[in-house]
This record gives sequence, C-alpha cells and structure tokens, in this order.
Amino acid sequence: FIFGENVNFKFNNISGLKRINGKTYPDLSMFIVKNEKDTILSKPNLLQNLNNGTELNPLQLRANFVAALPYENDEKYIVHINIKDRKSDRKFTYELPFTVVESDILEINENGIDYSNIYLWNETLKEPVLNKNVSSKHQFILILEGIKGLNETDEMVFPIFSIDIQDANEKSILSSPNILDYEENGINSKNINEQLVAKITFPQNQIDNPCRIIATVKDKNSSNKLKITAELNVE
Repeated sequence: FIFGENVNFKFNNISGLKRINGKTYPDLSMFIVKNEKDTILSKPNLLQNLNNGTELNPLQLRANFVAALPYENDEKYIVHINIKDRKSDRKFTYELPFTVVESDILEINENGIDYSNIYLWNETLKEPVLNKNVSSKHQFILILEGIKGLNETDEMVFPIFSIDIQDANEKSILSSPNILDYEENGINSKNINEQLVAKITFPQNQIDNPCRIIATVKDKNSSNKLKITAELNVE
C-alpha cells in the first residue's frame, strides 16, 4: 500500500452465524503485526455497537486502517482479521501480508540531507494525496519528517526551506525563498528532526496544467540539500 493510504476491507453476505430470534451476534477484530513479532495495531472489538446483535441480512462487516506505517527499512506487515460468532464456536480468519511504499506523486533527490518520510497531505480532506488530480478549493501541506544531514553548531542547525509553484508555462504562482525563520538564529537539531511543513494553496482561477511544485531544503553552512518536485493537475 502507499504510505497514508486508507485500506478498507468488506466482508459480504456473511453466513454461518447462529441466529436467535432473528438476530446474529458477530464479533470482529483486527491486528497488524510488523516483521512477524511486533503488534503495532490492535482493535479487538470493532463491533461494540452490535453487542445486542443485529437483524441485518445479508450481513456485511467492514474493517479499515490507514497505512501510515514505517517503510524505510523494507518492513513487512501482516493484517489479521477475525470474525467470530458470540453464540457459538464458529469463526472465520483472514490474513493479508503487505508492505508500504512511498508515494510516486513526489520526486525526491537527496544530496547530503536524509529523511524518514516525505508526503503531500490534503488538509481539507484529512488524507494523503495519492493521485495528481487535486482541487484548487483544498488546502495542502507538504510534510517532511526525520530530516538529517544539517551541520550542527552548538546543537543548532540552520535550514533554509524554499518553495516555488509554477504553471505549465513556468509562470510563477507562488515563490518563497525561505518559509522558515531559522536562517540567522538556527533551531535545535532535535526539533528539526521531527517535522518540517509547507502549507500550499492554489488560486481558484484557471491554471495552465500541469502545475509544478519545487521545494528545497538547504543547509546554510554546507552544500547539503534535498529537492522535492511534484506535478499536479489543479482543477
């Protein structure tokens, strides 16, 4: 799955549950295990609202999770889903091995600056951007996590974070040479490792697509830099 993707499971036409006075009493749980040893998600009772049974027939049950999971070390995951009958010993088990990959929306070029995760977030919809077609009515946030490679002076680093947005004719839509305020006084290196963000909005007039985003993180005290580019169709 792509990092941040919403993963949905639907189990349709479930049968075999003991029916009592027209009701069935299903139980649904979901667990995610990383590298065959670490349980990183545990949802033992997803049907608390059905403790008194359900008359739904045919019965559909759903489970979901967000794949905002580490992937930089090729982590391997298994999602375990269990459906049980609270009124008998009948059960159904489902397992799905999966991995998480970086979104191909962004092209990232490293030159001395490393990162743990970079993604484009749709703040309006509260979900990651997974395709190139976006709405000018929405607000977006470019999020950089785990930034490393900036030279330290007394535990302080001096990053420069620029962002440029151009249309298909290279006409400037937005240009900011440094959206941070750390170039002169710096910021503690522990804080910069947590997260850098750039808020992005598009004008709601006609844009010549594709629209190109160019974001660059530079180190004031070295030649190290990190460049992020994306091409989006803004509608």
